[in-house]
Amino acid sequence: MVGSRIFGFFFRKKSGNKLQRRLIEYQQPSRKEEETPTWSFSVREIADEVNNQLKVFQSYIKEIKEASIRLEELTKMLKSGEISENVYNILLDEISNNLSLGIEEVFKIRENLELLRARAKIEWAREKIGIKEAETRAQSYSSVYGRSSVEETYSPAYRWQEIINKIDSALSSLTFEEEISMIERYLSIMRRKGSSPISENIEKAKQICQQRLNVLTEEWSVIRRDKIKEMMDLETKASQLRDEIKEIEVRLAVGEIDRRTFEYRVRSLRGSLRRLEEEISKIRGYIDDMDMKIFRSSELLREMQ
Repeated sequence: MVGSRIFGFFFRKKSGNKLQRRLIEYQQPSRKEEETPTWSFSVREIADEVNNQLKVFQSYIKEIKEASIRLEELTKMLKSGEISENVYNILLDEISNNLSLGIEEVFKIRENLELLRARAKIEWAREKIGIKEAETRAQSYSSVYGRSSVEETYSPAYRWQEIINKIDSALSSLTFEEEISMIERYLSIMRRKGSSPISENIEKAKQICQQRLNVLTEEWSVIRRDKIKEMMDLETKASQLRDEIKEIEVRLAVGEIDRRTFEYRVRSLRGSLRRLEEEISKIRGYIDDMDMKIFRSSELLREMQ
């Protein structure tokens, strides 16, 4: 299909390595009571797997953002009359199919990374028990090898913390706004495909959407409160500027100041007022946009039950 060649620009199938299979096996319940999960993961194994997962995660995030830009451009072309609705629907299907697959992969990789982070935190806590001994050994080598290299070599706790920080940094690279938009876009695509068979991957992705939406909704309640406070503070300042302008107008009317002084001071005050009003409008628009995305995502999830 021509469109597939044009827009099939990403979402390669990534094969898991040995450690990833072991992690998956660990998550699955044992079939025999005498069987126990394998816990013998080394720092190097986890670090290598984290690095691999992060590369794939960041690659998908980049490609999803690019696909989102394509969708926005496609919508602009439809609204401007540059393309027909039929052409729009064909291209929308092609981009959406690729985009939905990519988002599902991001959800899966995020879950893998959270599992790896949890594992690293468990090992980090265990290693902290003997950290004083590790520090003592490190000090004995510092005069010869240097402190930083000794810490990396002889302090497992340091290595586990490094892994945790890497994962946290990668997961936070997807901003609150980007993740909300991604969830809403994915659910909209799935609703549009309403007649298509529901795959296991899609069901899993819906569960993760619900989990992430719950977390993001709580986070949004804090952000929203801060934004409303910021907007109210700006409105107070704007009101003060309007009062100052009125006062100067009165002073001009009674002859207390001349026209030249009046125009100079009013021009400055009105410029400041305009900037405040633009900022207030921007914050109000941001709040309305996020409210709508969260509400729409919640409604789409309910409709897809």
